[in-house]
Amino acid sequence: MIKQTTTLSEIMTTKVITVDISERVEEALRLMIKFDVGSVIVTDKQRPVGIITERDITRASLRGDSLLRIPVRGLMSKPVQSVAPDTEVWKAFEIMLKLGVRRLPVVGDEKLVGMVTEKDLTRWVLRIFYEPSLPEEIRTLVQNPRIEALTGRPTCPNCGNYQDECVCVRTAVSPEE
Repeated sequence: MIKQTTTLSEIMTTKVITVDISERVEEALRLMIKFDVGSVIVTDKQRPVGIITERDITRASLRGDSLLRIPVRGLMSKPVQSVAPDTEVWKAFEIMLKLGVRRLPVVGDEKLVGMVTEKDLTRWVLRIFYEPSLPEEIRTLVQNPRIEALTGRPTCPNCGNYQDECVCVRTAVSPEE
């Protein structure tokens, strides 16, 4: 049975896609497409400092900005509103409604540890509603195999970020050059 004091650490997505603040919007958009996500967290020395969403990119493109070439720091929403992993689910609902946002980064010890999204909250509500007998067709809706497919991505030996997000790996000169 799901307890009513569920915390975000129990329902959040732990595989969060990030982009370094030094990158261009093109890279953020490339990551959103590659991982089929609606946002990326902008980090500076692995600390979350902003967020870029599909909505941010859409609005900027209508202004006629040369969007892909600008640094992410010029487009990101900041400061990034975040919550702690021990925040109760109802509080996340409240914060998201007050701020009019669809996702909240989860930060513990000043490090990004996850993200809670509208989808995460919807899955939680469905589990609560159907407890204790979750029908099989609902069970498949509340599980999230797509995110699990992101596990096992290689990390950079220098900074620990995922290699496809890491500036170290992308800018390293190979030994044969």
